[in-house]
Amino acid sequence: MRVLKFKINTKRTKVRSNVKNVPKNLLIKMFNMKEYESEFKDYTKAKKLIFKFVLDERNKTIKSIDQYSQYWHGIFKTEKLEFKEEFSSKNENIYGSKTSTWYGIGGMYATVLYQYIITVSSAKGGMRITPSVYIAYPHKADEEPKFKLCDSFEIVLDCVYSKEESLSFTTSLDDKIIKQIMSKSNMKKALNILSKGPKKNKKSFSRLVQNLDEFFLFDEKYDLVKLANNLNEIIYELLKEDQSTSFVIKMYFKKFIVQFYQLYAIHNKITFAVSLLKVLEILKLSGNKIIEDIEYPVEPTEIINKH
Repeated sequence: MRVLKFKINTKRTKVRSNVKNVPKNLLIKMFNMKEYESEFKDYTKAKKLIFKFVLDERNKTIKSIDQYSQYWHGIFKTEKLEFKEEFSSKNENIYGSKTSTWYGIGGMYATVLYQYIITVSSAKGGMRITPSVYIAYPHKADEEPKFKLCDSFEIVLDCVYSKEESLSFTTSLDDKIIKQIMSKSNMKKALNILSKGPKKNKKSFSRLVQNLDEFFLFDEKYDLVKLANNLNEIIYELLKEDQSTSFVIKMYFKKFIVQFYQLYAIHNKITFAVSLLKVLEILKLSGNKIIEDIEYPVEPTEIINKH
């Protein structure tokens, strides 16, 4: 498999924090909003990221393997590619793809569609993405949405790495992140926090949820200490057994504990399955009925290679 790594070309990329030409009636209905946020509002942070992909030229597919927002490139799953022979050369293959994703705006009878035209090079020619935003409003739930184009953007990614290599769980991680995960002092601090038990958060529940969502957007999710602090606050809410929030809290508990035991596995060079059992024991949650219905991903089962 060919691993490709990209960084945003800030001179050629043209994005905005808002979507133009959104129906005024929709903005008024949405608490008199002056503008509707685009998925590119965090450009200041995104331009510092390294986006990573696996290019399978044999099967003509591409897949994102980092954990950043996929709205930046439009590769939401394993996407099929079309070989562009007329633009390719002996040393470089050019591929194209069209992708899309959509979501509804709750209670507003509106659907937002992001549609992408993607061109990618197999060598170091980079990637060019044209996202277009369409909105269907108003329409009923049982009606086919009639989309109207509201806005378009241009995103150019420069290739900073292109190489055939075998894949592992850490393929998607930068060296600086792996170093952070392998730090003995960072892991010791994180385990000390978890061993102290659940901690009540001082924020409202809605604010807590917002913070948990934002935590996973960027590299903060690899900070073992911050991850442990958040996990303790989630467990406090989980053990309250509040029926009004239990479903949501279980969802966040799974997301954060999976992140932690996978990093713990990398650090200790053990399997995910063994790591999960050890972390649950540290949290004193082994056999707890509150979480007995949660299923955890425990692949790959191979011992993590030394990094």
